[in-house]
Amino acid sequence: MNYNEVGFRHLEAGNYELAAQAFNDAIEQNPKDPTAYVNLGTLLQSMNDADRALRFYDRALMIDNTFASAYYAKGALFFAADKLVEAEESLRAALLYGLDDADLHFMLGMTYQKLGDPVRGLPRLQRASELNGVDIEIAFQYGLALAQNEKLEEAVEMFEHVLMLDETHTDARYNYAIALAFLGQQEACYAELEAVLAYQPEHALARDAKAKMDALLKQAD
Repeated sequence: MNYNEVGFRHLEAGNYELAAQAFNDAIEQNPKDPTAYVNLGTLLQSMNDADRALRFYDRALMIDNTFASAYYAKGALFFAADKLVEAEESLRAALLYGLDDADLHFMLGMTYQKLGDPVRGLPRLQRASELNGVDIEIAFQYGLALAQNEKLEEAVEMFEHVLMLDETHTDARYNYAIALAFLGQQEACYAELEAVLAYQPEHALARDAKAKMDALLKQAD
């Protein structure tokens, strides 16, 4: 029996006690397999027991210090706790030891963004977008990173992609409008700001930007 698979089925169903029993059975069955330790840590983390979760991730790495999933789990835990330096270190280790999925690249990219390093964040968010082109949050954050790195034409394309996935995404539409403004497309910018307010009349940034444009238009008259 694959106790890890059984444990995840229980975890997804919210049966934490049965999940814990299954993961413990997996450890008893093969105490040298780091997978079950990571799975038990994931269970504990989902129960908001971060300290014990971290101990199980570390036990997995004592068994195999190249086990990428354990580094990723540690990184996710640190990221959730806003321990960004520790998160960056663990997530980079997961990448170094062969993990290459959208969630890892996205979290590492967002870690760099929060650390105020959009230059290093950009390629990670780009890779996340390449691996998962339909995730709206990945696409939106990648668009923001492109804009922060002054790649405005590419940012416009990415915000357009977000709006293809979800035309009601007002933050993407607002940032799309601002990028258009910086590219000198004032009429298109104004139209997009109006669209933002049509979807979300209380959107403060769009309301303020439109008011400033209205004031400039009055001065021009």
